[in-house]
Amino acid sequence: MKKIFSLMLVIILAAALFGCSKKAESVVPETTTVPTTTEKAWPTYNPLTGEDNFSKKAVGRRPVAIVVENLSPARPQWSIGTSDIIVEGEVEGGISRMLWLYADYTKVPEKVGPIRSARPSYVKFSEYFDSIYIHWGGSHNNTNYKGGYTVIKEDKVNDFDGMKGGILFGRDNTRRVSSEHRGILHGDKIPQAVKDKGYRTNIKRNRFSELLFNDEIKDAGEGEAKNVNCTFSSRTDTRKFTYSEKDKQYHTNDWKTDVKFQNVIILMDETKYITVPYKGSSTTYLNYQYKGGKGYYISNGKQTEITWKIKKNRLFLKDKTDSKRIKINKGKSYIGLASSNNGGSVTFG
Repeated sequence: MKKIFSLMLVIILAAALFGCSKKAESVVPETTTVPTTTEKAWPTYNPLTGEDNFSKKAVGRRPVAIVVENLSPARPQWSIGTSDIIVEGEVEGGISRMLWLYADYTKVPEKVGPIRSARPSYVKFSEYFDSIYIHWGGSHNNTNYKGGYTVIKEDKVNDFDGMKGGILFGRDNTRRVSSEHRGILHGDKIPQAVKDKGYRTNIKRNRFSELLFNDEIKDAGEGEAKNVNCTFSSRTDTRKFTYSEKDKQYHTNDWKTDVKFQNVIILMDETKYITVPYKGSSTTYLNYQYKGGKGYYISNGKQTEITWKIKKNRLFLKDKTDSKRIKINKGKSYIGLASSNNGGSVTFG
């Protein structure tokens, strides 16, 4: 009887344990892994201007950065003033060049240009906004100079090069100037070209310089800035802006047509000249070092000194004390690159 009783007790205990395990099993979640947090959604406004009239299809999409010539025969440049941001600085021999940034590459005009060649400093700046880079040609390595083509290759930059032909590029023969001043970009064909290349279209947040914007138009600071003159270096010309009380914008006619901006941002940066042999003579390139430092933010007739830096390949605009990021006004911006050690300057009037 004792054996029978012991056997029954074992069976009862086993049944109880089995029942408990089934009950416990019913409340165990299907996975024990901690769910990952959802990545922060991209704002629905234009990330380069802060403006709300932005296509839903363009939200989170990479911008394009287009190299545009700035010599006198190229002016007025085709479609100048249509980009969200214009970046301008020196390239070589006292020549300045521009980089036009469009947040929505489906909105680039049908004819843009003249398109010109890649330089290291401009390739680098385009990377701060995770841009697809568009150019026509580029500089090559020469003695102690690293060319634009090498930077594109080393940094694995997605680009379109007019030297390779394709649907994006052509010539406009309506102007009686030499061929290098007539190279144009067919902006309306960019979406198809991007698709054909299979380039990544979504912005990577850790590669994009997110700008901060004011909810309403505010003075940049307390300093007067009705007139702004930016000289890129002792070798270059000066870009001149005049503030209009009527539309609260900064206007320039330096490109042989009226172009206006809500914001003017000047970044003072250390530069390096590199002289190399070129076609039986020599040429002197200028490279921006992007070390950061002092700058100026100008808007609504006022200006203030700021600091700026490149950190983890992104641009940060901060206040004079380098303690917090600044907000800029919504609208188009001009960014001038002025040499802090080779005669660059900014004056206000």
